[in-house]
Amino acid sequence: MPEFVRQHWVYLLAAALLHILFAGLFVLSMISMARKPAPVQLAIQAVVVDQSVLDRASRAQEREQAAAAQKRRQEAQRLAEEQRAEQERQAEEQQLRERQEQRRQAEEQQLRERQEAERQEAERKRAEEAKRQAEEAERKRVEEIKRRQEEEAQRRKAAEEARAQAAREAELRRQLEEEEGRMQALDAGAGNVYAALIEQRIVRNWYRPPSARPGLRCVVHVTQAPGGTVLSVRIGECNGDAAVKQSIEAAVMRSSPLPPPPDARLFERNLELVFKPD
Repeated sequence: MPEFVRQHWVYLLAAALLHILFAGLFVLSMISMARKPAPVQLAIQAVVVDQSVLDRASRAQEREQAAAAQKRRQEAQRLAEEQRAEQERQAEEQQLRERQEQRRQAEEQQLRERQEAERQEAERKRAEEAKRQAEEAERKRVEEIKRRQEEEAQRRKAAEEARAQAAREAELRRQLEEEEGRMQALDAGAGNVYAALIEQRIVRNWYRPPSARPGLRCVVHVTQAPGGTVLSVRIGECNGDAAVKQSIEAAVMRSSPLPPPPDARLFERNLELVFKPD
């Protein structure tokens, strides 16, 4: 009940005022009728009032008052319904505005999120492009360095090959010249002289074992260093026994250093000598 009064107090107040207004009009009409002067009676008349008429008049008045009250109640109810409908309409409009505001805020939020996503995507693409360009530049730089290194390596290789070829050619010329000089020295008999000198020294340093037979002939392979130092001795074909071979090897080692050649071009690291002491 208090909730109903709070919601419809305007209509209730209007209904109360209407009741007070009608009551005031009724009181004023009764006062006016009471103050009206009585008509001058010229003669005494007797009036008989039918009680049923008075009852009908009273009931008619009550019906009119009830109808008026019903009308007032209906009017108050109509006003209350209109007020309620207006409040509901305002509430619906408020809800509609709130929904529209929420939808607007949601759309703005979606727009901001979409813009932020687009901005982040653009930044990501820019970062990827910058990274790709940096990688491409680094790749080109590395390729350029490799190309220069390969060119430099090829240039050095070509220069080394040229130097090596020149050295080989110079060495070949030197060897040819030495070989030519050696051949000339050999043709002049210097080789035989050199071999005879070595053989004579070995024979002088040889201690003949008892098992050595006349006509001894052994091929001796000698490796010497520059200056004639004997590095190794190996007996090849030989008609002597083991004691003879050992004695020849010992004689060669005692002959170190071997005599130098009469011509330096006749020096050979590996010598093949024929040992014939007889």
